[in-house]
Amino acid sequence: MPDADLAAEVHHSGGSYPVVAGWGTIDTLGDRFTDLGLTNTAYIITDSNVMNRYARNVQRALQKRGIPAHIYIVPAGETSKSFELAQSIYHWLAELKAERGHTIVSVGGGVPGDLGGFIAATYLRGMPFVQVPTSMAAMVDASIGGKVAVNLPQAKNLVGAFYQPKGVFADVQTLSTLGKRELAEGWAEAIKHGFILDASLVDLFEEHAEALMDNEPEIATEVIRRSMAIKANIVSQDERETLGIRILLNYGHTIGHALESSTEYGQYFHGEGVAVGMMGAATMAQEMGLHSQEIVDRQRRLLERFSLPTAAKGVPVEDILNGMSLDKKSQGGSNRWVMLEDVGRAVVRSDVPRELVEKTVRDLTG
Repeated sequence: MPDADLAAEVHHSGGSYPVVAGWGTIDTLGDRFTDLGLTNTAYIITDSNVMNRYARNVQRALQKRGIPAHIYIVPAGETSKSFELAQSIYHWLAELKAERGHTIVSVGGGVPGDLGGFIAATYLRGMPFVQVPTSMAAMVDASIGGKVAVNLPQAKNLVGAFYQPKGVFADVQTLSTLGKRELAEGWAEAIKHGFILDASLVDLFEEHAEALMDNEPEIATEVIRRSMAIKANIVSQDERETLGIRILLNYGHTIGHALESSTEYGQYFHGEGVAVGMMGAATMAQEMGLHSQEIVDRQRRLLERFSLPTAAKGVPVEDILNGMSLDKKSQGGSNRWVMLEDVGRAVVRSDVPRELVEKTVRDLTG
């Protein structure tokens, strides 16, 4: 029987895995784990925000099918993606006598996803790993594609691996408990997918912005599945970001990541940083003659309908420029910029003049 909730399959060097989005998916996780042959002990990594809301339900769903499940709770927030916390979790797994055939399950947003995946990739040289994203940004972006990492004080995700999960199971119902700001920052990643690869998805956002901000089940689930499928398709083509395809997903991220790190992850959510970065990239692309002012304005209008920031007033310019110099995507010391040629069509450019970058960052912060 076809799986009505299946958004896509990711194909990678080691096989393939399902990417699923539905309403009430968490309740069926025991069956899904059993279908994947993951019937041994599970270790759930979650954060303090998600624990009582969802991680307990994941634990119950697994135990209902006879899968023992333990939970480790990390503090909510980007600072939990640290070596110190990873080490505590290693000790916990050792005490519980975790084995290579047991499963690590990340429940929550991008932080438990990245941290749990990093643990799964490294403990016992690799354990099976499942993503149960409960934030919008994790569903449409972070949980798909096997990028797992911890942060260093200098920059985000500097230490990590490509380590693919056995499955990604998103329960869209979990989004109904998110605040408007959390919801909007996740939609920023999905809007980004539309601008780089799927003009019709941008049309859909423009038609249904208000319904999406109210998380109306049917349209929210459809847009999430479409966005997941875009990410899954790109990852399937370019698993380890070597072919210049996967880097397109970093539209808005060069300035966005620098904005997050320069404000010590306290001021901007990831999706908010990406929204500001998208505006920076669009402005520069327009200045360079890649596309019209109309595209810049269209992007700004859509982001504003989701109450996303399109500038970063008051953030020191130097801090952002320093953050950009640590970007993992840079080559030979110069940043590679993802830019639009049109809505739904993106390219990578390494020839953006330094003066234009500095002027754009000044304008965004001034």
